[in-house]
Amino acid sequence: MKINLFFVVMIGLLYVSLLGCTKKSTQWSSQWVFPFIKDTLDLSNYHNDSTLDDSGLNYYVDFKRTLLDVRLVDYLILPDTTISQSFSPTIGIGNVPAGFTFYNSIETHEISIPNVELKKAIVSSGNILLKVYNPISTSAYYTVSMPGVALNGIDFQETFFVGAGTTETPTVGEALIDLEGYKLDLQGTGVLGSSNLSAFNILQTSLSIMSDPEGQNSSITTSDVFEFEAKFEDIKISYAQGYFGAQYFSDTTELEIPYLDKIISGSIDLNEVPFIVSIENGAKIPVAAQVTLVENTNYANNTESLQSSELNTDHFIAPATGTWNTLIPSTYQLILDGANSSMEGYLENMGHTHQIGYELRLNPFGSGTGSFNEIFPSSKIKVNVATEFPMAIGVNGLRVKDTIGLNISSLELNKIITAESISIHINSENAFPLEGGFILRFLDDNYIVMDSIIAENMIGSSLSGTLDTGDSLFKFSNQTELILTPSIVSEISTVKWISIEANLESKDSFGQGSVAIPSGAYIYFDAYLKLTTLNTIQ
Repeated sequence: MKINLFFVVMIGLLYVSLLGCTKKSTQWSSQWVFPFIKDTLDLSNYHNDSTLDDSGLNYYVDFKRTLLDVRLVDYLILPDTTISQSFSPTIGIGNVPAGFTFYNSIETHEISIPNVELKKAIVSSGNILLKVYNPISTSAYYTVSMPGVALNGIDFQETFFVGAGTTETPTVGEALIDLEGYKLDLQGTGVLGSSNLSAFNILQTSLSIMSDPEGQNSSITTSDVFEFEAKFEDIKISYAQGYFGAQYFSDTTELEIPYLDKIISGSIDLNEVPFIVSIENGAKIPVAAQVTLVENTNYANNTESLQSSELNTDHFIAPATGTWNTLIPSTYQLILDGANSSMEGYLENMGHTHQIGYELRLNPFGSGTGSFNEIFPSSKIKVNVATEFPMAIGVNGLRVKDTIGLNISSLELNKIITAESISIHINSENAFPLEGGFILRFLDDNYIVMDSIIAENMIGSSLSGTLDTGDSLFKFSNQTELILTPSIVSEISTVKWISIEANLESKDSFGQGSVAIPSGAYIYFDAYLKLTTLNTIQ
């Protein structure tokens, strides 16, 4: 067989080349995208009737808070009181016939109500626990009445039929009476309808005892005690007339202003801002009021106290007018502004926490104001604070800081550590007339700064953007890419927090200055990490 020499040589060369070849690895790059943060910052949580008004083209601050709102009847408390009336003959009465009324008398009692001279009242809830004691050997009828204590025009009266008892062990009869709706005349109105206009805290009782008409004759000795007790329990009132003393209401209330706790430096300029304290008196009682403290504390824990001759000074509020359904509260407004206080310095402190102290005194002139104070079911004392002004602000070098947690999964962390390059891509849309940049700071578990990235001029003012006809807002859109340094990447596993410091300036059509904040303004942004990794197969 003949063999082609050329073919043999070629096969040999190919074999040698295969034996001598070295296998090369295969490499390629891949890109990974991980969500980083996505948020919308706006003022929608404060679109209400007590913070921001967004009904117009621009925001209007309509800040209102209630510091005190109390019904005065809840503070006029009648203490639990027990009154009693008793009778014991000075001489023995022998052989009292059946059906004979042997006692009928009215007594006057003074009720102890500290610092209150009560003339009239209407009970909203409460009870009387009545007890009568019969010491004689025949049953008897005990009739207890209270002149001046009436329901629907009829005086209170309760009759007990009490069984026979003994001097040592009298028989007890009792009843629990609901006093809701009863009118109390505490001026000493008696059975004849007379009244002492200068009297107060007086309650009259009448006790009548008649032996059982169908019972046995009985003897009454000087050792027999005929008695009744009336225990007033849990009495609350809906109406009262009299002199209610110098009642005091005082407190210091803390208010928080949204977002100002995020400011760490810089200044803002606001138009004239009035601070209004409104006091509403819904009772026919003169009131003296003082604002004792107005101060705020800012981001640096610096406290600024408002100075004014209007503070710690009595302001008098007249009694309400009208009656019952026609009651008209009396209102007094204390306005603190730049003309009568250090309001400019107070505002420049940019406090996010405000302390407001106040004191109210009823009947500041004592009983000389008369003894015809009146409290109705709707009578309230209210203290409100408010401020109203267009939301137009000037911002100069304002730094706003917020901190968010960073949570990276083990898969993402592995990709980051092995990545050739890492960048943060941020898309933003700004409808506020403020511009500036921000700094990202990477913090460890103890909030110690490990590294930072500075992004200048990333936030563009909405006034430099375009009008969105859908919501009539000017908007500035921007896309930014920030490269993470190798030092950040190498320490990424220990990063637990990221602080964002925004550096803002206001800008109107002519440059820097005060700008109105449009209703519905917002800043939207989303950010993601983009990683490039090198992959190899041997």
